[in-house]
Amino acid sequence: MFIKALTILFLIAGILGGSGYFIYELYYKQKKLDVVEQVAAPTPTPAPTPSPAIAALEALKPILGKNTIEARDALTAYIETYPDAPKAAEVRSALGRINLVLFRDPTASPTNTLYTVKKGDSLDRIKSQFKTNAEFIYWANGLASINLKIGQELLIPVVDTSLVIDRGASTVLVMNGGVFFNEYPAVSISLTGQAAKGELEAKVADRLARKGETRVAFGSKDYTEAERTILINPGNIVLRTPPAPTTDGSTPATPHGVVLSPADFEDIYALVKSGTPVSFK
Repeated sequence: MFIKALTILFLIAGILGGSGYFIYELYYKQKKLDVVEQVAAPTPTPAPTPSPAIAALEALKPILGKNTIEARDALTAYIETYPDAPKAAEVRSALGRINLVLFRDPTASPTNTLYTVKKGDSLDRIKSQFKTNAEFIYWANGLASINLKIGQELLIPVVDTSLVIDRGASTVLVMNGGVFFNEYPAVSISLTGQAAKGELEAKVADRLARKGETRVAFGSKDYTEAERTILINPGNIVLRTPPAPTTDGSTPATPHGVVLSPADFEDIYALVKSGTPVSFK
């Protein structure tokens, strides 16, 4: 009888002991681990590795405002190395400004020619000699009149331009000899067909200046009032300035093609000619 009672006590102790161990493992131990986790210091997050583009841009800041050959070369190298950097647009803007300044500097490029005006010269005669266009010479030299003076020096830059119309960035990129020259923000871009898909390779078909329905020649008295456009084919795409305000004061409809501010369009109009390559992306 005693042995039987003792056996029963051992069984009860085993059951209670197992239950206690189960409760410890399931509740108490887990709670203890939670307390330890709360007390333990969080694992520090490693600092992100600084972008090399940011460090390179910091090094360029002292020259961003300078219009020098050294600044041009340094910014050109930056764009080629970091074309998609967060501040790449800022660098392109500075480089475009520098390029326009140095473009008119006869010492900035060995391909520039200084021409001295002779008796009987005109912009039309000079442009034929250098196989360029009169308006390009006029623009490159910042002339206020087509009338030339004997002994006057004219800069005749050599250019090999192409255009890239970027639909995503809404910009018109001007390349010179395959190298970045300047980037112009578009007022609007409205394209159809292959151009709208970024799949069109085209060329400048013509540079037009019209007053009403009449084509006007550069240098004529009506030229300053003429509406200028750049025609791109295939695709029949037009580069132009914003349309004139309507007589009733309503907002003009956005025209098809690429619309640029008057100042930006003036640059591009002077820099391109018939046959200039144009691509879309």
